[in-house]
Amino acid sequence: MKMNIKNRTACIIASEWIEAKKEEMQANKKRVGIEDELIALLGAKEEGSETHDVEDFKIAITGRLNRKVDWDVFDKLGIPTEVQPVKVKRELDLKGLRYLEENDTAIYKKLAKALTVEPAKTSVTVTRKEY
Repeated sequence: MKMNIKNRTACIIASEWIEAKKEEMQANKKRVGIEDELIALLGAKEEGSETHDVEDFKIAITGRLNRKVDWDVFDKLGIPTEVQPVKVKRELDLKGLRYLEENDTAIYKKLAKALTVEPAKTSVTVTRKEY
């Protein structure tokens, strides 16, 4: 997206960014407060979803539970592997990939056939200097 930034300085744009970020945080706080009111009014399951038809609105409220495992304890339980409720997730080791790219180009070239590389969103952070 190309923007017309004629007569706008980085300082002006940075100030606008800080203001927009502040408004975003306030809007998020307001939305979370409204969600809390809806939950108080309509209720929520500890886990699972419930949909409420309220006049012109369909309101879905979903309760969730976070579960964590102490893997040291888990490993000592002796649960047979075939019934262990465990998934193994394969993911790219970016540090290892960069190492190969710099230090072992032959392997990296082979590996590159399996890679798809796309630009990600560029992030911007603006903070006011403290003097």
